[in-house]
Amino acid sequence: MPPAPNLPCACHSGIKYKRCCRMAHRGMRVETPEALMRSRYSAFALGLASYVMDSTHPEGPSHEGDSSAWERSILEFSRETAFTGLEILDASEEGEEASVSFRATLRQGAKDVSFTERSRFLRHEGRWLYHSGVLS
Repeated sequence: MPPAPNLPCACHSGIKYKRCCRMAHRGMRVETPEALMRSRYSAFALGLASYVMDSTHPEGPSHEGDSSAWERSILEFSRETAFTGLEILDASEEGEEASVSFRATLRQGAKDVSFTERSRFLRHEGRWLYHSGVLS
């Protein structure tokens, strides 16, 4: 469930939710791959499975054909995980392709499941979508 509009955004930008990821979650097109990455992180944190699914490139390896199972998987991950930090390390864009490197700080119970990833984004039908990522 999304937070109150005046609370800090779940993407850890330091900006209120209403001025940050809320606009993307409500259907406004994000302008940069970094903004898409932040909105996806906060969507996972908030359990907004439909947004995660809709912002995934249809040819990416994490896109699943069984949307019901995919949604259940996202919701389970969101429920089991505390999203405690996000740091953008690097972002670059060239034409129809972009990448964003980030560090996500996550916990599942007492276990640290944090990771660093370089995500690949592709423009698809005029909008940025998450394609894939490489852990580092």
